[in-house]
Amino acid sequence: MIAYLFGKLTQKAPTHLVVDVGGVGYLVHIPLSSYERIGEVGGPVRVLTYLHIREDGAELFGFATEEERELFRTLISVSGVGPRLAQAVLSAMSPEEFRRAVVRNELHKLTSVPGIGRKTAQRLVLELREKFGPEEPVPLEEVPTEAVEVGRGPSEEAFLALLSLGMRDAEARTALARARRRLGEEAPIEELIREALRG
Repeated sequence: MIAYLFGKLTQKAPTHLVVDVGGVGYLVHIPLSSYERIGEVGGPVRVLTYLHIREDGAELFGFATEEERELFRTLISVSGVGPRLAQAVLSAMSPEEFRRAVVRNELHKLTSVPGIGRKTAQRLVLELREKFGPEEPVPLEEVPTEAVEVGRGPSEEAFLALLSLGMRDAEARTALARARRRLGEEAPIEELIREALRG
């Protein structure tokens, strides 16, 4: 297993990095939470990693903190949750927010993550709630929706990142509309994506 990579950050996007280690470029899939903490392109970077082996190949997932990596491992231990879905969860909320949603049985928050339906949300609560500790559920909140035109710049990059995290085209546009309304037109890309994923 590759525990971490230390090298030069040559590419950085909301969903992946390329790290040059001794002349070899490693493509590393990351959650948005790690994107916010990783350094700048051209500088040194240390990324904690998890190597996911499949029949048709292998993928490397990276994290800025051990807490993120441990939650990723916990998530993929749940039946029906793969590494891409775990990446989407960590992009949508912090580890603490996810634990809170599980112990409070906040299915509406869990199902706001692209790729998580009601059955998967119920399975997450069933399998993980005891690990995190019981707590009273909170009421469901209604969230208005609207359409958005995706232009060039941060909005376009945010839109593509949402698609790569599992959102459908129309869903991503609607989520970006909400995010831009809440944060303003000049919000940084990472804030736009996180707000869009929160629903």
